[in-house]
Amino acid sequence: MDVIRVRAPSSADAQRLVASLGGGFSINVDGGDPSTEVELKLDAQTASNLIGLFDILGQWLTDGGLAACQIGLGERNYTLLAATADKPSDPTAFLLARTIQLQTALDSRIVIEQAKGVLAERDSITPDEAFKRMRREARNRRMKQHELAAGIVESVSKSADKARD
Repeated sequence: MDVIRVRAPSSADAQRLVASLGGGFSINVDGGDPSTEVELKLDAQTASNLIGLFDILGQWLTDGGLAACQIGLGERNYTLLAATADKPSDPTAFLLARTIQLQTALDSRIVIEQAKGVLAERDSITPDEAFKRMRREARNRRMKQHELAAGIVESVSKSADKARD
């Protein structure tokens, strides 16, 4: 992730955001009304200031009377909501939630890749075919693919334990 993209509803809102950032970030403004995208280029310094950035974005939303904005991080888009009187905008919670989602996806992907390898070797098929079979089987059983994959990987461990006994 080397760029964060913030979609402003208008060029005036985009210019207000640029002013709010106070020159602390490398910025590129693209587009015009009805929607303008503000790109913030990340380097080592700006990446370490992400929480401050989300504080600024939350304040920008509130000050402009905007309910939310779309933020692009890498290939994904997220919605950042403005603070309300009873619930403040919490950039730390936003970043923590994304970190947890990414770690969960990574953990799930590791098990799926291991299971693909097991099935590919066991059935003498390609990893792509193993993935398709696993996906089809998970759908047929109405279970999550990573749960099926975990069972496949666990079956290898059980077989290895029995072989040792």
